[in-house]
Amino acid sequence: MEINSIFLDLVPYLIPLLMIGVGTDLDIESFKNLITNSKSSIIGLLIQVTLLPIVGIVTSLFIDNQSVAIGIIVIMCAPGGHISSMYSSLMKGNVALTTSLTIVTQLIAFATIPFWLNVASIFNDKVGVQVEIDSTELLIELLYLVLIPVIIGMVIKYYFPEKATNSQPNIKKVFTVVTLILAIGVPIELNDVLVDIFKSSFIFVVLNLLAIFVGINLVSKITKISDEDRKGIIAEGTLQNFPIAAAVASLLGLNIITIVALSYFLISSILVGFYAVYKSRS
Repeated sequence: MEINSIFLDLVPYLIPLLMIGVGTDLDIESFKNLITNSKSSIIGLLIQVTLLPIVGIVTSLFIDNQSVAIGIIVIMCAPGGHISSMYSSLMKGNVALTTSLTIVTQLIAFATIPFWLNVASIFNDKVGVQVEIDSTELLIELLYLVLIPVIIGMVIKYYFPEKATNSQPNIKKVFTVVTLILAIGVPIELNDVLVDIFKSSFIFVVLNLLAIFVGINLVSKITKISDEDRKGIIAEGTLQNFPIAAAVASLLGLNIITIVALSYFLISSILVGFYAVYKSRS
């Protein structure tokens, strides 16, 4: 299905700017948190870059709609979203761990996303039929879209540390505004398509979230990480980066995937939000 959207066409231009902002927020403390809390960090990272994509691929095998199937895979391969830190705070989770995991998964997304999409095309014929995946080309495009802008942001912070630090509140506001514009603008512009995709994907999004939630709790129990770290990983693992998923959809030339990713973003934000509020009161 061919979809034309002004909002979606802006995504490839917005992502590099947002990633520069991410780079200006990076400092040694972000990586210290991962080192000092190594066990939980490794578990959280493995869950994000292995469990989530596998859950997405397995779920896609039971989806007849090709667009929904590939959309679920793309959003599950995306790194954690920035709102995960806010939800982690509400849950009384380890916010520093959540934030660090978000940063690291964004830095390696240029490699992990092409890898898992290629794996998905092997196990799911629907993926290969709908989109031809050139892993090398996609890796290079994501490198330019995600990693290089982050490096530019880090260089800016190195040479202008005070200005970079002072700009962080505004950068986070811009990131929130951009996400909200996409989350509100796309449904208004493509309301008929969104309703159909929302109906088709709702049950699979819920099943994905349940699988992730159960998986994280099971792994946390086996590895005996703290309850605070467990909540931080839940926030990171259930809230994916919608803008990056939208950028991947644009690179693949399938804007319909963005609608699926948006459905996932909206449903997960609401359901995980209820859970976060419940935990904040307990």
